[in-house]
Amino acid sequence: MRITAPIQAEVAAWLEQEPGVRPVVWLGEDTLTLFALDDSGKRVAFLFAYYREIPAPLGGERECFIYVIDVAESSRRCGIASQLVQETIARARQANVLQVSAYCDIHNESSHRLWLKNGFGISPVKQANGEILGSFVTSRLR
Repeated sequence: MRITAPIQAEVAAWLEQEPGVRPVVWLGEDTLTLFALDDSGKRVAFLFAYYREIPAPLGGERECFIYVIDVAESSRRCGIASQLVQETIARARQANVLQVSAYCDIHNESSHRLWLKNGFGISPVKQANGEILGSFVTSRLR
């Protein structure tokens, strides 16, 4: 398995080929798209993240927010998502951001286990009526 960070032109071409991905991936200076390629060079997974100022009064600290990870059904449970997360963490460290974070649906047990496996803290989001919709996950880098 090889993890690669395509250039913007490659991402744009991919988005033209895969219009269903367009709602969750966009082009921009503060974005990160990673592909996982199998031994034959076929794309079996992708991760999309973006850098943003942390929406709290922290004096302009930034984070890398992982917006989506998608692994082909036939390639799941092989550690590919963890490889994508670890590459994101490495790139976020290079960008000197405070943390890497994401959100996952409360019913997605696999996602919760992915974050725990990769050292993220999990904070469930509870509504006023007590219903838990999902969890914010965070790994502090510095």
